[in-house]
Amino acid sequence: MNVADAAQQSPPGAARDLPGRLGVAVRMLAHAGKVGAGRADLTPTRLTVLAVLALAGPMRMGGLAARLGVQVSTMSRIVDIMVACGWAERMPDEADARACVIGITESGAALIDSVRQDNATRLACCVAGLGPADLAVLQAALPVLEALAQQVACGTTTGRRTPASA
Repeated sequence: MNVADAAQQSPPGAARDLPGRLGVAVRMLAHAGKVGAGRADLTPTRLTVLAVLALAGPMRMGGLAARLGVQVSTMSRIVDIMVACGWAERMPDEADARACVIGITESGAALIDSVRQDNATRLACCVAGLGPADLAVLQAALPVLEALAQQVACGTTTGRRTPASA
């Protein structure tokens, strides 16, 4: 069964609920790795900021705030904490000397890598317990999930169709 077949077999109304359910599931999976040594200050929001910076690269405060759907003043407070923890840094914006961009530090990159590795290890144990049919559905859905993650992280949620859905 492919992802399109699974969607067609879903009960009425399930498609409307899909974005919400997907968002909750993704957040639960993403934030499961917070537990661990040296991660007491790593909130889900800070983890998300690290992931965005790791994927999209340095950006202005306004762009980062827009990606996370928060006010610039809120993002500024989040970044202040992340800078104090050594996970992020403010750098001069080469395009505008009056502005700065926020980038991930080596320490921040190492932290996000550690969280990802812990999540992968934990998730590998769960995936190993899936049956063949569930594994096939997960394998078929993975390219779509990766494309959605890329769109969200890069702020390109334009509803573009993925190759599998075209």
